[in-house]
Amino acid sequence: MTSTSSVQREASAGALPSPEEVRAQMYRILADPDLQASPARRNLLQFIIEESLAGRAERLKGFTIAVGVFGRNDDFDPQTDPVVRVEARRLRRDLHSYYITTGKRDPVVISIPKGGYVPQFEWREVEAAPNAPPPPAPPAKVTRPPRSWLALALIAGAVLGVFGSFGADRIGSWLDWGESAVTALRRGPKLAVLPFVSLSDDPEHAYFSQGITDQIVTDLARFNALVVLSLQPAGASRESSEDPKALRKRLGIDYLLSGRVRREGNRIKLSSRLVDARSGKIVWVGSFGDELTPSNVFEIQEHVSQQVSALIAGNYGVIAEAGRTEAQRQPPTSLAAYECVLRYYAYQKTFNRQEHAKVRACLERAVELDPGYADAWAVLANVYAQEYRFGYNPQPELYDARERSLAAANRAVNIAPRNPTAQLMLANALFDRHDLTKFKAAGERAAALNPNDPEPLVHFGLRLVYMGEWEQGLALVTKAIELNPEHPGWYWDPVIFYYYQKQDYKQALVESQKEQLFRVWQFLFRAMILGQLGRREEAQPAIEAALKLRPDVRESIWGMARIWNVPDGDIEHMADGLRKAGLAIAPAPPAPTPPPDAHGSVVQTPRRTS
Repeated sequence: MTSTSSVQREASAGALPSPEEVRAQMYRILADPDLQASPARRNLLQFIIEESLAGRAERLKGFTIAVGVFGRNDDFDPQTDPVVRVEARRLRRDLHSYYITTGKRDPVVISIPKGGYVPQFEWREVEAAPNAPPPPAPPAKVTRPPRSWLALALIAGAVLGVFGSFGADRIGSWLDWGESAVTALRRGPKLAVLPFVSLSDDPEHAYFSQGITDQIVTDLARFNALVVLSLQPAGASRESSEDPKALRKRLGIDYLLSGRVRREGNRIKLSSRLVDARSGKIVWVGSFGDELTPSNVFEIQEHVSQQVSALIAGNYGVIAEAGRTEAQRQPPTSLAAYECVLRYYAYQKTFNRQEHAKVRACLERAVELDPGYADAWAVLANVYAQEYRFGYNPQPELYDARERSLAAANRAVNIAPRNPTAQLMLANALFDRHDLTKFKAAGERAAALNPNDPEPLVHFGLRLVYMGEWEQGLALVTKAIELNPEHPGWYWDPVIFYYYQKQDYKQALVESQKEQLFRVWQFLFRAMILGQLGRREEAQPAIEAALKLRPDVRESIWGMARIWNVPDGDIEHMADGLRKAGLAIAPAPPAPTPPPDAHGSVVQTPRRTS
């Protein structure tokens, strides 16, 4: 592998990687066991790279790729069949995820610029990893799928995606596996997914049902707190496979997900249900419908899968909610490590100060008993950070809250580098230290590792909004709200902040009425909005409530907002609204010096000035 010094030398001279170096990097990417690309997209990557290296980059058009990679006929029409556009978009996402995780030290970067399919190859400066392994051998090609637009689209886009994205430790054809496979799985509930049934006699419709099934399995398997079993009946009848109690006895599952797909004309209707395998009771039912055309197959598939996976497997989803209900009935000292994590998410809905202390004690006990549990370390990091952010139950005589938070987050990442919760809490800890460059890098990793989990999206997006990157942050927060209809009330905070800072005070007031948590920021937001609208009298109850919760808020609001890296210009805008509402906010005090990094250097924090 090229050393750091040679990479820097060639990059500065404008040299490009040689064909041998590009191929070595391609094989390294394709051999990554955590690469999320399906076999179809792996073929696409290899095809466009080899064509480019062979001097045929000008041939890399939609038609050529459709015929050469996806097995389309000569009458392929990109206007009605979006397979190349959609798969190229997904491949760009796969490469982005690879380079911010496994490939973050790779000196050769392969990318596909938007608007075309010709890959780019370039050097970048990196620190050479010690004892870097040699590039793996070239992988074998995957055979082409059959030639029906619906069958091709679904097989290429999702059916193969499961097997290309996840190892056998998380997904397998479990009806043929023995008990030892079950006992080897990680912590958390076990969810079995049956193939969704097509209620049509048309074989092409069966491909859609299978594609939906495999996309849902793929998206569910991204959630680390859930063990996903993909049930592909082999020899057993469909009826016997659907008996949740029998499956629980055989495989130890906790839940069973199944579904039906019906096509009526050009409209697809999908119904799904989740059954508690212990009791046999249906705990969730969902239905989805949309117009189906050759151009929107992938969009429907992705949208349905995102909705189902977030509603079922998210930290505030159906399964977690059921576990929290059970955990809250028990004293913290009797809870298992996983139940302590569930209790943390229940606490996150209310931010109750007394519950914070109980959750902290529960999680400290959890990591002591189970020191390899990355999720417990990760959420414990956030509990420690709340001692600094909110002043909840601090113990300064024992430790510095920010230092302990960062240490716990780093412990979680070291245990499970590809755990999105671990990367998220590392991002939060770096944000608390005002290291915004490293915060964004860790936040991007968290969001890329599971783009359908509302938690990384809302935490990362919220902080981006506060630090001044309004549009990017709001897009992430909006997606999190869409994915999690039962989200905690604080999800609305960055939305309120966004409209206030944009001086759309009427919309900010509308958004503020959606939050039902009684917290100091909720009352301050309402007061400053009403102040800007000239409704001073209406703002008085909110001011009184804020002062009751935080008597020193007139002087402390600058520090409270700076904790969240809000630019001083935006804080002054907030103070202006509060003054108009009748709350005399003190002038801005000097900004504190950021803490030093691990090397003793003061962290520089970029700030928006307007």
